[in-house]
Amino acid sequence: MMNTEPKIELFEKLNKFVKRFYTNQLIKGGIYSLAVLTIFFILFSTIEHFTQFGVGSRTFLFWTYLTVNALIAIKYILIPLLHLLSFGKILSHKQAAKIIGTHFTEVGDKLLNILELQDMSASENALINASIQQKINDIKPISFGNAINYSDNKKYTKWILIPLAIILLFIISGKQYILTESSARILKHNTFFEPKAPFQYLILNPKLEVIQFKDYKLAIEIIGNEIPNEVFIQSNGNSFRFKRNSNTTFEYLFKGVNNDIQFQFLAGGYKSEIYTLKALPQPKVVDFSLQLKYPNYTKTKNETIKNNGDIIIPEGTSVQWQVKLQNTEHVYLVFSESKHNQSTKNTFTYKKSFFTSTPYQIITQNKHQLSDTLSYYIKVIPDAYPVIKVSQSYDSTNAQFLFSGEIEDDYLLKKLIFNYQNTSNDTNPLISQQLTIKQLSKELFFFTFNFNDLKLAAGDELAYYFEVWDNDGVNGSKSTKSTRFSYKETTKEELILKKDAENEKTKSGLNKSISLANEIKKDIAELNKSILEKKKITWEDKQKAKEILKKQEQLEKQIKDTQQKNNDNLKNKEKLNSSILEKQKQLQELMNKVLDEETKKLLQEMEEMMEKADKEKLKELLDKLDEENTDLEKELDRELELFKQLEFEQKVEETLEKIEELKKEQEALKKETEEGKVEKEDLAKEQEELSKKMEDLKKDLQDIRKKNMELEDKNKIPDTKPQEETIKQKMQESKDALEKGKKKKAEKAQEEAIKELEELEQQLQSMKKSSSEQKPQEDMETLRKILENLVTLSFNQEELMLRANNIPKNSAEFIQVVKQQNKLADDSQIIEDSLLALSKRVVQIQATINKEIAAINNNMIKSTNELEERQVSKAAERQQFVMTSTNNLALLLSEILEQMQKDLEMPPSNCNKPSNCNKPNTNGKKPSMSELKDAQKKLNEKMKEGKNGEKGKKGEENSKKLMQLAKQQESIRKQLMELRDEQGKNGEKGKLDKILEDMEENETDIINNRITQETITRQEEILTRLLEAEKSEREQGEDDQRKSTEWNYTPNNTTEQYLEYKKKKEQQEELLKTTPVQLKPYYKKKVNTYFNTLIKEEK
Repeated sequence: MMNTEPKIELFEKLNKFVKRFYTNQLIKGGIYSLAVLTIFFILFSTIEHFTQFGVGSRTFLFWTYLTVNALIAIKYILIPLLHLLSFGKILSHKQAAKIIGTHFTEVGDKLLNILELQDMSASENALINASIQQKINDIKPISFGNAINYSDNKKYTKWILIPLAIILLFIISGKQYILTESSARILKHNTFFEPKAPFQYLILNPKLEVIQFKDYKLAIEIIGNEIPNEVFIQSNGNSFRFKRNSNTTFEYLFKGVNNDIQFQFLAGGYKSEIYTLKALPQPKVVDFSLQLKYPNYTKTKNETIKNNGDIIIPEGTSVQWQVKLQNTEHVYLVFSESKHNQSTKNTFTYKKSFFTSTPYQIITQNKHQLSDTLSYYIKVIPDAYPVIKVSQSYDSTNAQFLFSGEIEDDYLLKKLIFNYQNTSNDTNPLISQQLTIKQLSKELFFFTFNFNDLKLAAGDELAYYFEVWDNDGVNGSKSTKSTRFSYKETTKEELILKKDAENEKTKSGLNKSISLANEIKKDIAELNKSILEKKKITWEDKQKAKEILKKQEQLEKQIKDTQQKNNDNLKNKEKLNSSILEKQKQLQELMNKVLDEETKKLLQEMEEMMEKADKEKLKELLDKLDEENTDLEKELDRELELFKQLEFEQKVEETLEKIEELKKEQEALKKETEEGKVEKEDLAKEQEELSKKMEDLKKDLQDIRKKNMELEDKNKIPDTKPQEETIKQKMQESKDALEKGKKKKAEKAQEEAIKELEELEQQLQSMKKSSSEQKPQEDMETLRKILENLVTLSFNQEELMLRANNIPKNSAEFIQVVKQQNKLADDSQIIEDSLLALSKRVVQIQATINKEIAAINNNMIKSTNELEERQVSKAAERQQFVMTSTNNLALLLSEILEQMQKDLEMPPSNCNKPSNCNKPNTNGKKPSMSELKDAQKKLNEKMKEGKNGEKGKKGEENSKKLMQLAKQQESIRKQLMELRDEQGKNGEKGKLDKILEDMEENETDIINNRITQETITRQEEILTRLLEAEKSEREQGEDDQRKSTEWNYTPNNTTEQYLEYKKKKEQQEELLKTTPVQLKPYYKKKVNTYFNTLIKEEK
């Protein structure tokens, strides 16, 4: 292998040679540059001295001098220096070898050959390597650096020494100013150097500055040995004469200086230096705009206002200034409570939201301390509270309150809420119901509310009002409440009086309907007789038919009026919380179904037949109508009887409550008498009041006897007159004794009166219990017999039908078939009468059942007639209908019997007894929502008592009480769960789930002895929801949430008051339409005020 150390040494010697080469070039370039610098310095300075060039020529000399010297320095100093530092394209080893070979003859091409052989040695040829080694050894003793001799540069120093010698001669001769002054003028090539004149110009103005576009008066003074007669000012190639003020002072007026003006003075052939009058630019606002971004809640479109800084904006508006400036370095935006500054030249932008009114200024300023001020004012309109006006009226026909009102806001309305609260108890929560509005700036609203739906207790008071909210997005939504209204539920005594009066109207209506139905039957019979006697229908017959139709329509209207009155009265009965309420509801359902669609179709057909005058068709329709009215009359008679029976039962129940109340008051009076804390006169007055109540009670008992006498199936009423007289007598004795101060005698009389009241109560309770237990048994027994008779009738009819088909028509035996069919018809009539009598006592029997048995009976009669006429096939069809209908009717009655059996097995719900109220479903029958509501109400009262009065009880006793309450709440919750799936079909499942959740929370609170105000409030909410669920159960398909809807109420009688009201509403609606929606609130309010003034003037 070849030794590489000689090669490395060779390359290092070459690199040193390259550096020495460039170092030599740098030395030589430095000498050249210095020589050129001094030569041109002497040359240009000498020329300037003798010629005294102007500004332009001196500027040319200055830049020429710099350019020439810069080029020399780049070529001879900068480039060699970069090569020395190995930047750029430098001398290669081969190029260096050629230079060395040229200088050293003994080296020649050897060094170059070594480098070329080196390039070929990559193949590691041993012969080449040996040759390279040999040549390196040959030139190794030679020092490559000797090829460049620094001392050779001495010959160039003469180019430096000659100009230096010339400069030295100038200095020795004392004329160095030729170089120094002229070179100074070249350096200050932009400065005018005035020729020496025999006088001087002296400017008297302190500053050559003027505000742009203003005039400037220039004043000068000439001092010296010679004063010229005229002085001129030269500017832009023009000369203007100065105005002479004195021998030595002159002035000249520059008008409307727009830009900087360069000028010089000319007098006596001598020019001054060039002066500049600076036009100081005035800072100013060239153009500006205000971008107004209104708060989102105003729904106002953003706008841009140009070149007007005075604005009126709503609270919370964001204002952005876009200002174009001229000649401005600083701009200030100054408000009453803040300041903003910004350094700028062309534009200025600032953004700020405003909540209060404020003046402000835009101040512009520049570096010349010049400024300009623009003053404006921002008026902020705060968001106003919404306005609400409400009026109410009462719709007695529908028993609801009608509310109409107007709501308004300066921007947009957010929501309208109807609030109400039962003020009879401080713990009752405030209930809110949101009404639907269009969320405009101004609206009319109409709303109806039926306070009967709340199931208020007798004497309860309700406070209610409307509350409207705006959409203020800055301060938060604000509300305004309307006038507070109040509603008071009628007392129990008032409800009973009202109920009794309405009962009389209902009975009167039913009696009138029965009479009218009977009258129509007679008219139909007369018309049928008249038609049979004539060959065709006469004009008089048509008139009678029309009269019958008219009476039929009158009957329908009469029945509907009675239905409506009874339905309204039922709402009052609900408030009394009677135990027979369910029966009353069932009776109302019967009354609502008394009119069917078949009757309406018959009437329509009869109206059409009036034109055709078809005798047979008309007779057929009259027969059908007669049958319908017969069934209707029977049903009305039945409903009247049921109504009287229920009226009787309710009266007994009310009387029992009064006896119980009177007994409690008598016991309280006895206790007061025993304690002796009350004065005897006051005790005597209390006893007298109780005596008056006893008189009222006697009237109620007499009313019971009277109502019982009106019934077809009379109740067994005990003779209570002796007890009544005894009670009255004992109360009188107590009163007399109290007045005389005989305390013992009074106590004895009171005790006897209490015992007699208890006896009276016991007699009525026994009668009520006997009636509720014995009558259902008797009715069930009657229904069983009717079922047996129906089954027997079906079998007999089948047997007779088969027999009739097998006997010849002319046979004597056929007469027996006819007789037997006639007997079956008689049996059918007996069943019909029995079923009708039973239906007057059993409200569960539907009207369709009575109509079905009547149809069976009619077909029996027609079948008999057809058999008499030997029309066996037609008779068989009638008989087959009788059999099918009888079997279907038997099934229906069997279901009713089964239901009656279940009802009898279940103890009657009596919420006057807490034990029953807290067990709404003990025998597996699904409870009604009304029963659950009553049970929950009783539980709420017990919890309130436990919260207020049982905190001092012993732990064990209190725990037992809490456990009982928890069990009662659990029982009610489980009963409600049974109803949930059924109610879920009507969309009520979600609401019942919420009630169940609240009940579970209350159970937990009760068990943990945490009956707080929150628990009581939750119980009240449960009761409220149960009331709503009860209403939903009663009125299927109706919306129990009572959502606000637009009221399209039109009264039956358009009175002047209504017409005036309607006119007023139309004017208000027109006002809403005429108010331009694009106006801002301030102007919109002005327009509304104007229109309201016009409306008042029209009135």
